[in-house]
Amino acid sequence: MKNFKRSIFFLIIFISSSFQINAAENVDYLKTDWTFKGLFGKFDRAQLQRGYKVYKEVCASCHSMKYVSFRNLAEKGGPEFSEEAVKAIAASYDVNDGPNADGEMFIRPGKLSDKFVKPYENVKAAQAANGGAYPPDMSVLIKARSGGADYIFSLLQGYEEAPEGITLDDGVYYNKYMYGNK
Repeated sequence: MKNFKRSIFFLIIFISSSFQINAAENVDYLKTDWTFKGLFGKFDRAQLQRGYKVYKEVCASCHSMKYVSFRNLAEKGGPEFSEEAVKAIAASYDVNDGPNADGEMFIRPGKLSDKFVKPYENVKAAQAANGGAYPPDMSVLIKARSGGADYIFSLLQGYEEAPEGITLDDGVYYNKYMYGNK
């Protein structure tokens, strides 16, 4: 019984502290009607294709999608690019593979079964290129962040000039929806 009470006590502490952590941001995210919300929600192919385009042209220079394979771009319910288009997308990436028969690692064009290539070799390289910050992986970011899709939408809309009195380092931008605003 004593262990049960102790377990309940720590559970209450844990739950209440997690609410406090989420409340610390105290940010109201922009809201929109997502086609994929609700019981009968579905993903819109054109939206997903535009989303991939934004990722490739803007986000991919800093953020990885290490849990997504190129083949996912052709899947039903996803962006549904043609298999030929996805093969071309995959082949545009250099993939580190191996070892070969000589025990050497080698570079080859990407193929459908490969995961998206990370923009940095490791955490230290990413931090060095981003003012000490490590850009989060975008594979499951909607599930990982409080606010989900509204958080991502707000983040993309939230970049603006820093208010008077706030100075930012080179390469760091002000965003009213990001934790710490930068």
